[in-house]
Amino acid sequence: MSSRNLLYSSVVLFLVLFYCHGGPLEDRVRSTIQEVYKNCRKDKNPGVIVSVVKDGQNVLTEALGVKDKISGEAITTDTLFGLGGISALFANILIAKKNAEYADSNNPDSTLEMDEDTTLRNLFGNNKLFEKSKLRSRYATSLDVMAHRLGFKNTPYLFLDDTVTRGDPVIQRISSMKPRGRFRDSFYYNELMYSILTTIGERLGRDSWENLVKNEIYTPLGMAKSKFFTTLDPSTVDIARAYKEDDGSLFPVPFEFLKKWSSLCSTTCVLSSANDMSKFMNYLLGNGSIPGTNDVLLAKKIHRDLFDAYNRLQDPSIEDYFLTIRGVPVSRTHFAYAMGIKRGMYNNERILETADDMHGYNTLMTLFPDRNLGIFIAMTGEDKKDLFRTALSSYISDLYLDKEPWLNSSLLCTFPEPFMKGPDPDTPKVHPVVPLGRLPTDFTGTYTNDIYGKMEIIDKSGVLEAKYGYATFDLQREETTSLKFNMFPTGLIRHMFSVDDLRFREMKNSTYIEAFTVDKFDDAKFERVQPVTNTTTTTTTEKPAGGIAIPL
Repeated sequence: MSSRNLLYSSVVLFLVLFYCHGGPLEDRVRSTIQEVYKNCRKDKNPGVIVSVVKDGQNVLTEALGVKDKISGEAITTDTLFGLGGISALFANILIAKKNAEYADSNNPDSTLEMDEDTTLRNLFGNNKLFEKSKLRSRYATSLDVMAHRLGFKNTPYLFLDDTVTRGDPVIQRISSMKPRGRFRDSFYYNELMYSILTTIGERLGRDSWENLVKNEIYTPLGMAKSKFFTTLDPSTVDIARAYKEDDGSLFPVPFEFLKKWSSLCSTTCVLSSANDMSKFMNYLLGNGSIPGTNDVLLAKKIHRDLFDAYNRLQDPSIEDYFLTIRGVPVSRTHFAYAMGIKRGMYNNERILETADDMHGYNTLMTLFPDRNLGIFIAMTGEDKKDLFRTALSSYISDLYLDKEPWLNSSLLCTFPEPFMKGPDPDTPKVHPVVPLGRLPTDFTGTYTNDIYGKMEIIDKSGVLEAKYGYATFDLQREETTSLKFNMFPTGLIRHMFSVDDLRFREMKNSTYIEAFTVDKFDDAKFERVQPVTNTTTTTTTEKPAGGIAIPL
């Protein structure tokens, strides 16, 4: 081989190794992450992935730990993790894309518009979407859903009711909700309300949400590994098993549970990898075009509008541990909400950020739009208050922003100490066995609530069991003179939820139990269904399912 060819081959090999492995900065980040994981996160987080993009390039992907604790198989940068709330960004992009296509295809002269400001009553052909609010029924839009400004308190337990399916069933449950905050002047995060977007996307796109996201987002962006819990066969894909902490121990989360929990999709069902999320972040940091091409996924203005401020945030939880006035060297804050992502500041730089904990999966995505930098972190296991993810993102971003990091491998293990006291550890509560004190039949029966639907109380060999959708709870009476019971999650949902409280209520001047309330079900009152005492036929008027103004 000639010296010229040898030199050329050496240069090519160097460039290949450089771009595959990264430079000294990437070595420093990798070394720190590996040291931290080994020293303090291995037992808390069985699997961790990290992606960093800068100036349109994927500059770092890292994978640590195992897919599951039984097999011990190593995590890779193609291993799938549940994204939880980051799924909302896919829902919003899909709606924006189909809105634009709908307007263009139905009216070449552009006199007919379809966008995020189109009212829900026009989308669904229903003037009574919200029975407790004429104002919302008349004026609410998909943007109000995306920005969580409808004022309805979160009702995540509704995800346990498998009769709340896409389309009219979920819309009918939402119609009974009573608003807690003011319309367009309050921030109430509501995952179930977001499920309206799944139906809108499916009706605009005339296909399933999963097929639409795959064909309209995954495929154009080259996200070949990304999947959905709703259509997943875990035995055939490279996936990290989620682990949920309960009483100080980690327990594997059943895939069957995650599939049921994610059935409404918009804020729950997307799975992705370190490599695929690099592609997604590069797209988000761009101008609506598919990176590396001239093909447009969203028009520039529509893409930019996704990240505008549409709602204000008061007392964001991140400020509990990331404000300089509380003792840390650099502040991190969120002050506004866009479509599925928060706007804020870190180290005097604008950020777009979203984080979520979904039954054993913990995620964080931070974008620096002015510096063309994106960081994605996902892990299985425990990360209380998002502290480790947020601290690690701070460390990585400081390096890529050419700022002196205020964190190192030791501080990443102890944060928020020594700057401030950390959250108190969870102390397992002792629940002594207390006799039922009454006949089981005094409690058993079917109970209903307008929003939450049906819950059954069953006598299981002298132990009361509450059955709600696909969830079951063992009921154990507390040491009190009231009819207060602890609800212990069992079966498919065991370890997935903390112990809840249920209080039976007697009819006035009687010992007959007529209802109960459940604390975490928004203190909802379930009324006992009276047994039928005659054969008289009654006619009931069902709630209108709601016409579909969007053609199918």
